[in-house]
Amino acid sequence: MDPLGRRDLVRFIGRGLFGNPADNFAAMGSFEAAYDELVWVGFGGTFAIITTALISGAIADRAKFSAWMIFVPIWLTLVYAPLAHWVWGDGGLLVEGGLIGDAVGEAVDFAYGLVVHMCAYLAALALVLVIGPRSRFAEITENKAHNVPFVLLGASILWFGWFGFNLGEAGSTDEISLNWLNTMLAPAAALVAWLLTEWARGKKPTPVGAASGIVAGLVAITPAVAHVAPVGAIILGAISGVICCFAVDIKWGKFDDTLDVVGLHFVAGLWGTVAIGLFGYEDIYGEGRSGILVGGGFELLVAQVVAVVVTAIFTFVATFIIGLAIHKTIGFRVDAEVEEARHRRGGSPDRGLLLHREDLSGSLIRFSSLCA
Repeated sequence: MDPLGRRDLVRFIGRGLFGNPADNFAAMGSFEAAYDELVWVGFGGTFAIITTALISGAIADRAKFSAWMIFVPIWLTLVYAPLAHWVWGDGGLLVEGGLIGDAVGEAVDFAYGLVVHMCAYLAALALVLVIGPRSRFAEITENKAHNVPFVLLGASILWFGWFGFNLGEAGSTDEISLNWLNTMLAPAAALVAWLLTEWARGKKPTPVGAASGIVAGLVAITPAVAHVAPVGAIILGAISGVICCFAVDIKWGKFDDTLDVVGLHFVAGLWGTVAIGLFGYEDIYGEGRSGILVGGGFELLVAQVVAVVVTAIFTFVATFIIGLAIHKTIGFRVDAEVEEARHRRGGSPDRGLLLHREDLSGSLIRFSSLCA
């Protein structure tokens, strides 16, 4: 008899929330099991790296590198790792065997929709509010890329690499073929939708808009890539292109998201995760729950929405506390004179590196003379 439910509480805290840190510590147990487990360790590690890199984009131009080096290991340990366990761990909070997973159904997240995209962008939002906007944020009228060809090159490389993300997670040849097609269709649809939205809003379609549409489609399809049909991938991608085109223009008060991390990635990740409950399938090749628009009930949609809410609350609150603690102790923001010096070198803050060409040319001349 356990009238107070102490066993359940211990199980909930020790397994559902955090797992067992001593289990396979430093991956030593993987050598005793199978060497292919080490591949998954490395594969998962790359996503932990990517997640922190995404956060940094929102606070560019004003964050201290020393504070960032302290923030990253703390945040990965206390926020990212527990959330990854909730979504994929045995008995994690949001899956079968976990408290919420058993109550409302297991959340579906094929490839890092909740753990990377939503987690990173909610963390970015928290840090943006802690650190505050750039010193001349009010003067910025338009963010301009300083090198459009590099933007397009980067988006192309990213799209190519994303096939590795989504296909690397596949568990069968059927899943590989579906993931490959959906990873191609959703970003393509988002690209077209973004450009049409720019045109409908009275703007000229731009190459940077095309690149942004690609990213929106990639982010949106990631959690749903193995759970929607190709037609669903097109719909999902097109809608992500439209809503993100509007979302990146939302900047007010202290909300200075330098590289549109929240407006682009968070919105697309949120949409892609919830869309599974609309026209996705828990197992597209078998039986299971399905979305309300493809003949299913509300079970899958409820599980997805609950997972989104839990992820949002936990990530934002925990990150805000960590960021605020660092900011109030050693300071998370560079000194005002350091930030002002950058503005004096570069001129208007909305011109980016475009006005640094003279400095760059002079540096190249000096470097050439040293090598002569």
